[in-house]
Amino acid sequence: MKKFVMLGAMLLATGPALAQTQTPPTSAPAPAAIAPAPRAPSQAAASPAPAGARVDQRIAQMHQRLKITPEQEPAWQGFAQVMRDNVTSIEKAYAERRASIATMSAPDNMRNFAQIEQERAAGIQRLADAFQKLYDSMSDEQKKIADAMFRHYEVRGPGHKKAPK
Repeated sequence: MKKFVMLGAMLLATGPALAQTQTPPTSAPAPAAIAPAPRAPSQAAASPAPAGARVDQRIAQMHQRLKITPEQEPAWQGFAQVMRDNVTSIEKAYAERRASIATMSAPDNMRNFAQIEQERAAGIQRLADAFQKLYDSMSDEQKKIADAMFRHYEVRGPGHKKAPK
């Protein structure tokens, strides 16, 4: 159960960067259950930076909050690289989807979206594995910070209103 919660937390930690890379196709609308919801104009204006810049900003924030030591830097860099690779992979998958969506049949559309979600799941597993190596090297204080940080995402989630106290 703990691994599942950690995996979910890792997904939510990178969710803001990954979710913003998903732009729905403009040439052929897909059902809401299949395609990501369109972003509101206020969301687009609030995050003009490319996903790579957003993920780098998130990496820097996490590095600071977790108080990564020089000894932990190699494990941290591995974790950070997986975050970057995941964003790049999903951006590429959605770019390919946008380029071919106009000629996809409905079953092709669904298969393509399933492939993207499978890639996302594989990326989250790689992220969880990389984070485990880092977490194992953390002090008890750092682990408490990490646990609290990821619980915050589990409870509130990115883009959700604050939970009542």
